[in-house]
Amino acid sequence: MEREIVRLDMDRDFASFEELSIISFGEATNSKKEMYEWLFDKNPYNKSGNMMYLLKEGDKVIGCDGLLPNELYVNGKTLLTAHSVKSMTHPDYKRQGIFRKMTENSCERGKQDGVDVVIGLANDQSYAAYQRFGWPTLFEKEVYVKPILINNILKRRIKIGFLAEMVNSIYAAYMKNKLKRQMDKEIKFEILNRVPEEVQICWDKYKSKYNVLLARDYKYLNYRYNERPDINYVTVLAKLNEEIIGFAILHNAVANGSKMTSAVEFFTDPANERYIKTLSNGIAKYCYDNGLEYAVIGTGLFGEYRNVLLKNGFMVTRKPPKNNMMIAHILSEKVTIDEITGHEKWHITQGDGETELDL
Repeated sequence: MEREIVRLDMDRDFASFEELSIISFGEATNSKKEMYEWLFDKNPYNKSGNMMYLLKEGDKVIGCDGLLPNELYVNGKTLLTAHSVKSMTHPDYKRQGIFRKMTENSCERGKQDGVDVVIGLANDQSYAAYQRFGWPTLFEKEVYVKPILINNILKRRIKIGFLAEMVNSIYAAYMKNKLKRQMDKEIKFEILNRVPEEVQICWDKYKSKYNVLLARDYKYLNYRYNERPDINYVTVLAKLNEEIIGFAILHNAVANGSKMTSAVEFFTDPANERYIKTLSNGIAKYCYDNGLEYAVIGTGLFGEYRNVLLKNGFMVTRKPPKNNMMIAHILSEKVTIDEITGHEKWHITQGDGETELDL
């Protein structure tokens, strides 16, 4: 039967696309049609339509690979980048070169639409293939976690519920008082259920202090967090003299039976230890106020983020994230691989990549 590569059409192809997603990633994968319509069709960085491509044999989707375009800030330049996402091959069609064929198609289509560089956070299954394709590795991502409440941890270890609750209450009271003493009295916090337009001022003020990161301007944040139809995010603004000096965007969820928050965005002056510490304290206070058991933050090694987090009660997770190897493929002459290689050059958050999207 003849095969063809087509752009994903939500009305025609979604059922078969969803079926392959579940086969590839399991029942827990996000299969909400409205989410994919927002993610692919309504992306404001699209040039000629969505950039999700399917390999079809008749009506059956047997392979998939696509790009999520957005902007990358590199040494003062704003480039068009795209995340490589949804790389899938139907198990009945393995070892036929489909992964390579679809990856090459995405890169060619990306080049036609003006994409300068394709990036991706590869997992242990796909990483070896990208190495064979010659995609350079930029760095290995780290994730940091801070325990807020320890009742579930204690229950698993002590096995006596009331004793675990008692120890947790003592721990929480001590840590809450410690946090209260550490809070910067001059910096105030505002908690919102949407990202406000004023974050653009914060981005414009501090962006030149960064080396490499995805653009965190209002255009991106509004699309990524305000317009997403299936998740409600929380925005934490840090203000000094009524001016926004940093912001975090939080995704509250339940993981392994524990209520937690993930800082999908965490942005301030990367050289200002005071601001970084205050913003991380603001996240911790939000967790205490809302009964959340731990907080997760991702960052690169650029600036003082990592140092401040480790001094402020965060720890590197014992297991690396599932998608942890940042890879890239250059498509234009506007950027070189040397400019973006190295964890020490990057600021990266939990919102970057496929994991936060539950893909």
